[in-house]
Amino acid sequence: MWIKICGVTNVDDAQAIVAAGADAVGLNFYAGSKRFISADVARRIRDTVKSKLDVVGVFVNSPVDEVIDIVRCVQLTAVQFHGDETTVSMATVHEACPDVAIVRAFRLRAGGAVDVVQSIRELQQNGVPLAAVLVDAFVADEYGGTGHMVDADLFTEFKQQLNCLADATGHSGMDIPPTPLPRVILAGGLTPETVAAAVDVAQPWGIDTASGVETSPGVKSSEKIRRFVNAVRSTKPSHQPDRL
Repeated sequence: MWIKICGVTNVDDAQAIVAAGADAVGLNFYAGSKRFISADVARRIRDTVKSKLDVVGVFVNSPVDEVIDIVRCVQLTAVQFHGDETTVSMATVHEACPDVAIVRAFRLRAGGAVDVVQSIRELQQNGVPLAAVLVDAFVADEYGGTGHMVDADLFTEFKQQLNCLADATGHSGMDIPPTPLPRVILAGGLTPETVAAAVDVAQPWGIDTASGVETSPGVKSSEKIRRFVNAVRSTKPSHQPDRL
């Protein structure tokens, strides 16, 4: 199972993530976050992990030109849109950086599963290839990293709606292949103690954590990282881990 440790702010933590056997680091470029880092620090982290991990830049409502500049400067392998970005802005980033994987994050609230899946459909229809979608807990006025878990019933509803989308595209009556559904990453309040149970229930393609392996915001614990990765690897996912 693909494992991302998000909100990495320094080289030492990046080295611990590599050593623990995770698959990706998340670098936060949202100035309102306690885990915000500059492009210079991000480059040093990128140089540390080299090609060993996916390097995912997390953006919240950043200007398109700024996203493109950071992608090229840091040499990100993926972009995670975690705000209220429009389909047009995400399509523009994809057109400028076609080799960079796109991850769309959604903060799932009660009754919101249908809207989330409709947003996925709109992105697909406008030529934005989603490498994955990330599902996080909804907390008002927050854009992630809150330590809140996604409600299991809401996540189940989301996956049911996603399957309905697959059925709709697979039986459209048109002589074109159906659009493959994006892989699903589960985030929100996952810790070494809770992640195995969450994986068993949700069966996502990937797992994401930030606060769950920290001693304070932006400061990771190498011991918690190791325990988190081991807990995920102890589960029995339905697929082998791969890259974004």
